[in-house]
Amino acid sequence: MMFDEYAAGLDLKLREVPGKILLHGHCHQKSMNMLSASVALLQKIPNAKIHDLDAGCCGMAGSFGYMKDNYDVSKAIAERKLLPAVRQMGPDDVLVATGTSCRHQVLELGGRQAVHPAVLIRDLLS
Repeated sequence: MMFDEYAAGLDLKLREVPGKILLHGHCHQKSMNMLSASVALLQKIPNAKIHDLDAGCCGMAGSFGYMKDNYDVSKAIAERKLLPAVRQMGPDDVLVATGTSCRHQVLELGGRQAVHPAVLIRDLLS
């Protein structure tokens, strides 16, 4: 069971997020049809404006994107949908990404910090 699935069943008292919540699901979640748990968890945030980026793979795929021979392919995959969405984020928007490699890819190529759902929920607990 993933954190999102577990936490979605909890009674949480959370503060609002002033901007949009952009969701980038990990490839494993998407392949196992488990992204709905992340959405359910994020919907516990009052007045949440959740946008599933549906960006496919971030391009990192574990250590794939760190390998010199794969860098261009990794970057091209991220540039398909994910990085343009990151660049369009407002200052109050939050990018939630469950995958560690996804968060690294966004930070390295997009210059924005993505957070794991657990971190966002922790920060919003009232």
